[in-house]
Amino acid sequence: MKCFIVFMLANAMYFGLNEACRLNHMVIENDLGRDGPLQFHCRGWNGQDSKVQTLNNNGAKYSLEIIDVTNYRERTKWNCMLRFGPAKEFFYDIEVYRAAANPRCGQLRHWVARKDGIYFRKSVDMPLGRVLSWKK
Repeated sequence: MKCFIVFMLANAMYFGLNEACRLNHMVIENDLGRDGPLQFHCRGWNGQDSKVQTLNNNGAKYSLEIIDVTNYRERTKWNCMLRFGPAKEFFYDIEVYRAAANPRCGQLRHWVARKDGIYFRKSVDMPLGRVLSWKK
């Protein structure tokens, strides 16, 4: 009987805590200044597609709320192709979000496009850091 009570308590804690899980956020921001609009196309792991979109203004942002799916066959994953330049000659295809083995709650993935490269941070408390150079 003691084992059953412990089992029920563990299950109640697990399922009760998982229901309060905040959504994860992925943000793409245009910080190119006068170098023009940032074009992007995001694709999800299960056929979701954001279509080609453009952030025309400096400081413009695109935000996506993400729910983690983590099982042995599937895992939430988002890739985005970023492009800028007069002929969209500068580009990079980035894995902008990937779920861990266990569900995560309230995660942030903030990507910022600048002329000298692509910057990233995982928390609003962290400064942006340059992580990628544009391909041409």
